[in-house]
Amino acid sequence: MTPRRRQRILVVDDNEPGRYAAGRVLRQAGFEIIEAGAGVDALKRAAQDRPDLVLLDVRLPDIPGVEVCRRIKASPEICATLVLQMSASAMDDGSRVAALEAGADGYISSPVEPAVLVATVRSLLRIRTAEQALQEAALDWQATFDCIRDGVASLDIHGVVQRSNAALPALLGLERREIVGRSLDELIPPAEGDPPLLEVLESLHRSNAERALGERSFSITIDPMDDSTGKLRGGVAIVTDVTERKLLDRQLQHSQKLESIGLLAGGVAHDFNNLLVGVLGNASLALDSLADVEVTRRLLQDVMRAGQRAAELTQQMLAYAGKGRISVGPVDLSSLVHDLAPLIHSSIPRNVRLTLDLKPGLPAIQADKTQIEQIAMNLIINAGEATKANGGSVTVTTAIRNVCAEELGAFLTDHKIGGAYVVLEVRDTGCGMDQETLKRIFDPFFSTKFLGRGLGLSAALGIIRGHKGALKVASAPGQGTVFEVLFPAGVDAPVRPQPEPQEEATLAQGQGAILVVDDEQIVRNMVQQALTRAGYEVLLAGNGTEALSVFSRNATKISLVLLDLAMPVMSGEEALPHLFTMKPGALVIVSSGHREEECRVRLKEPRVAGFLQKPYTAASLAAKVQEVIGATAECP
Repeated sequence: MTPRRRQRILVVDDNEPGRYAAGRVLRQAGFEIIEAGAGVDALKRAAQDRPDLVLLDVRLPDIPGVEVCRRIKASPEICATLVLQMSASAMDDGSRVAALEAGADGYISSPVEPAVLVATVRSLLRIRTAEQALQEAALDWQATFDCIRDGVASLDIHGVVQRSNAALPALLGLERREIVGRSLDELIPPAEGDPPLLEVLESLHRSNAERALGERSFSITIDPMDDSTGKLRGGVAIVTDVTERKLLDRQLQHSQKLESIGLLAGGVAHDFNNLLVGVLGNASLALDSLADVEVTRRLLQDVMRAGQRAAELTQQMLAYAGKGRISVGPVDLSSLVHDLAPLIHSSIPRNVRLTLDLKPGLPAIQADKTQIEQIAMNLIINAGEATKANGGSVTVTTAIRNVCAEELGAFLTDHKIGGAYVVLEVRDTGCGMDQETLKRIFDPFFSTKFLGRGLGLSAALGIIRGHKGALKVASAPGQGTVFEVLFPAGVDAPVRPQPEPQEEATLAQGQGAILVVDDEQIVRNMVQQALTRAGYEVLLAGNGTEALSVFSRNATKISLVLLDLAMPVMSGEEALPHLFTMKPGALVIVSSGHREEECRVRLKEPRVAGFLQKPYTAASLAAKVQEVIGATAECP
């Protein structure tokens, strides 16, 4: 432990015996003594030795003691040094006043009793030690106060800031002097309907509120302070910037919304696809039976088209959740929009002028062509609807642009990586949207139309996210709307033309027994009709338990199992390992309304021979069965 330094006293007196006597008394009291016989020497020793106290005679040969005191107190380096004036002659009140006004901390007469001298010196030093301790405590408290990252302010009974830490002015973009003396209500105005700060303080209860200042949000906690009688004497405010937290909360809520609508979309799509198997399958069977009945054929073809459109709707719901079935390939965005032009012209109001400004030779984007068509159609049709009232214009532009990561911060995207992007811009001169509407346009089922699904923009955003793209919208009432979509530009690759839709093919023929397992009666009936017509014997089961029972009795003759995954009692997923246990080489085609990649990841079963996506037609069913059985027959 470091020994404590003895307190040092400078004794200043031109009378050597008197200086010696005072020094001897103070040494015996435990002080370290240094001496000076004149004013100049005293000032030099004070600056050099930094005494704790100067015992200063009033009368000195060169400089009056009062002037020496004044110079000590005026020096920034030694102004904190205590000065005790001592005089043997100037004992009148005027001399005392002059010495004290010059900065002296005390005044005694000489000669003085040794005990009185020691007691006076110790008293002054004790007071100075207490003052220094208070100053250090105040500095420590302020340092601690300033280390708090939240803004903290001490308030008077009117809510006026009396003192603040360093964080509060930094949060508000002000200097500390601009905060002190101003009401917190003035610095951060309360939200509409919130009580003023004075009412909060007078309640004598802790209060929490959220206030906005420009684009930033603050959480404010007020703790009133009262005295021993319960009377208000002020309060303490803690101000926290919650702008980033609110942004993260909104992103989390949006993610949760996407997850919930994804579950909804998946469930609806699965059930809907089961029904579509009956629509498309039976219609395709009817078409195959009506070779010459043209009127009935046309009606059934309309049923087929309606079923295909319904299937596209299920994919649209899955696309919103980022789970849509994607067939990725190189897509020329300009050519895609150009090919859609006839359909677009027939879909927008006649009084709306449509201009296509499509840049040729754009790099291909790696995308699902059908989904990109859906985005383009949704944006353009929406623009036409918004413009029809004033007969304005819609301009569709494609281009290539380099976008930096910072610029992507203004877009809705999960992939903020700068680089080359192919741009689709849809600009209209329509009615525009206010900020409240803009906040909701990507919510599922929100629509500004009286009639409508409200899934268009939600699905578009899901598709864009699935393609690692970005979307931005700018709009204002009466000033039109601009949608800007970015897709990462791919390396140059040939864009293969899409084949034209073909007439429903004749059912591929085969032979053998097939076990069809599906909980939907309409699906089982259609599949039985189709496979029977294709030459197969068909066995039926409504769930996994029934399937295992039928399979156990007919395992030797069953050539293939068509197995639905989602069923009551026992699902296809649960029945599958039992089938392979009964017959390790069994051929199983899994069927589901969910996409193949999800099903295979969930099953983790490499022995599954094939996958049939619902909804399907009779021809695609027969073709898949023939493909799986034929591939097995060809193996040595």
